[in-house]
Amino acid sequence: MSAVTITYLGRRLMLAGLLAAAMGANAAPAPRNAPRIAVIAGWTRPVAGGMNDAGYLTIVNHDSFGDRLIGASSPDAAKVSIHVSRNERGVMTMRPVPALTIPGRGKVILAPDGYHLMLEGIRHPLKVGDRVPVSLTFDGGATVSASLRVVGGVWGMPGERM
Repeated sequence: MSAVTITYLGRRLMLAGLLAAAMGANAAPAPRNAPRIAVIAGWTRPVAGGMNDAGYLTIVNHDSFGDRLIGASSPDAAKVSIHVSRNERGVMTMRPVPALTIPGRGKVILAPDGYHLMLEGIRHPLKVGDRVPVSLTFDGGATVSASLRVVGGVWGMPGERM
């Protein structure tokens, strides 16, 4: 090979390396034993037993492939489902959604006025400082345990339903 060919190939390899770095190809993968899906910052509000409540949290996907949250449960609620709240022409609406996509190497934040876990039929009063265990089921087969910390706010009033 001539010196010109080697220089040309070296520049092409360097350019390919820079392009790969710019595209995120050099991002360090999560260690093999690390959980691929993590749940952080879970919280809910105080509520009287028998009422409904909303759970909020952040789902972080450490894998390069996306996954979908397809279900949830809690021993503290008769039923847990995935909902979304939307402002439609000045009126807040809430609807169940069958699944929530968590992008590869991304996160989804469940927060007021957006996606949330609907905790239906709370089995006992939730007081500030309590923890509500939840189990999240993903399409890829993972089940992730987390807890929602009960924070501030006031108890739900009789007859008030979320």
